[in-house]
Amino acid sequence: MSLNQLMLQEMTKETVEAGGTLSQEPTTRKLADGKQLIGIKATVKTRTDKADFEIVGFGLADQGLLFITRIGDQDTATEQPMIDKFWQTLKVKL
Repeated sequence: MSLNQLMLQEMTKETVEAGGTLSQEPTTRKLADGKQLIGIKATVKTRTDKADFEIVGFGLADQGLLFITRIGDQDTATEQPMIDKFWQTLKVKL
């Protein structure tokens, strides 16, 4: 199991155990500095709400970074612009 998958599992475990459904697909993010992050985009839904996750990482042989975002369906309008700005400006130096 990849670290991305393990983090997704840990963050959604309680909701899934309570009857929520989890869907996921591979994703990539290209940063402002040209680096490409690889990971998972997922949605967990319950009867009353939904949350979107994105877990992506970048690594070298002995070091790396993992980025996790979560947006609840009630928070999309306020949080999505902030997260978009984060991705547009992020540069990684390892």
